[in-house]
Amino acid sequence: MKVASVALIAAEIGPWAKAGGLADVIGALPQALARQGVATSVIVPGYRALLEKLATTVVADGLGIVMGAVREPFRILRADGTGGVAIYLIEHPGFFDRDGIYGDRGEAYPDNNRRYIFFGRAAMAAADLIRPDVLHAHDWHAAAAAIAMRADPGLRDRFSSTLSVFTIHNLAYQGVLTPAEFPLLGIGSSWFSVEYLEFWGDANLMKGAIVLADGVSTVSPTYANEVAHDIALGFGLDGVLRDKGDRFCGILNGADYAEWDPARDRYIPKPYSPQNRAHKKLCLDVLRDDLHLPHPPKSEPVPMIGMVTRMTAQKGIDLLAEALDDMMALNLQLVMLSSGDPALERIFQDAERSYPDRMRVILGFDDTMAHRIQAGSNMFLMPSRFEPCGLTQMYALKYGTVPVVRATGGLRDTVSEFDPKTMTGNGFLFAPFTAAALIAALRRAIAVYARPNKWSRLMGNCFKSEFSWDRAATEYLEWFERLRGDRTTV
Repeated sequence: MKVASVALIAAEIGPWAKAGGLADVIGALPQALARQGVATSVIVPGYRALLEKLATTVVADGLGIVMGAVREPFRILRADGTGGVAIYLIEHPGFFDRDGIYGDRGEAYPDNNRRYIFFGRAAMAAADLIRPDVLHAHDWHAAAAAIAMRADPGLRDRFSSTLSVFTIHNLAYQGVLTPAEFPLLGIGSSWFSVEYLEFWGDANLMKGAIVLADGVSTVSPTYANEVAHDIALGFGLDGVLRDKGDRFCGILNGADYAEWDPARDRYIPKPYSPQNRAHKKLCLDVLRDDLHLPHPPKSEPVPMIGMVTRMTAQKGIDLLAEALDDMMALNLQLVMLSSGDPALERIFQDAERSYPDRMRVILGFDDTMAHRIQAGSNMFLMPSRFEPCGLTQMYALKYGTVPVVRATGGLRDTVSEFDPKTMTGNGFLFAPFTAAALIAALRRAIAVYARPNKWSRLMGNCFKSEFSWDRAATEYLEWFERLRGDRTTV
């Protein structure tokens, strides 16, 4: 029997409450599922930003969850999302009426464990109203829902026919609790054991969700293989993932082409398309003007390298810092829209002063500038230490902006090395996490950029790359149906 209804549980949803790529996924995947005729709902925290931007109605009031010695009251609100998707919000002002999502000014909220344990448990009350065929929890912030669904006796009975799936977006963040925090989950102490939640003396929400869910996925096939077989990338859970066997898989994220399409992008100076690329050069000229960077002579090919990223070691920004002087010796310009680690921010601010005609660093996030960088850049750089999926390289491909990426996770699944002889491939990759390998990839890219006919063919290959959410939604539904078939035959 085909899946008729899915409810997703997550801590972010684009475009209203966004801290990273998770919001893009939760903004787009439900709409793609709905387009395939599936009744789709999303359950999210009732953040201030959401309550200010969405018209809501109360669907359940006077609810509460006992967490330790405290009863946490909450309401469930409902709003109409985009594309026929229903949004259910867990309203708890003490936890969610804040300026940030996970923290403010670079500092995480100290009560995040309590906030998201509460959210996961409260989300099950919303799921009880929806009663979906599939309950799809995302990352550690929603892990308590996957845990409660199978470890709480009352919920286990009520949701016995509901498929529980859990998707990992970033294994580096797992929701680790002290033993003193474990009772907040409201489940028996027998679950605090090595086979379930115990993890080196603590409790691990992500581990519990992996063990208890009917199926587990992550956001690209290569990342799934990496985290299950590489001790470093598995962050201690590689064995737990291997134990899931064929119930653990990688499904590549999609790109939201309604938001990221140069032919209809309202943020860029002029739209362009694969058939009419002239305005991409205009976008580059305007970007240089906006950034007060000099325009090189027409006879001198100087590519613009764009980056839109978090300034963290995961994204390889420390490697970029190591390679920066050698990179600036190449004939290129660099623009970074980024923020994060204060020490890295200072390094690149100092570098901008050292290379005033070669680079610009824009701290923070500006959605308009993100679009303008994608449209105006010739190349898009992602030197990630690890990358579960990555979305910005997919956007770059759509904009004919050639990715230069490290061959890891979803970057390996979406970018292939361009061969100037066969004219195949859509970008440039490097595998060793070294400054020398990064510079070598940039040299290869610049060499092709200097040959307009080959670069035009490479851009064409980028434009043809297709990573739609409709494809991803189809894969998810097929996976759900396989898992449901396995449950009925056990």
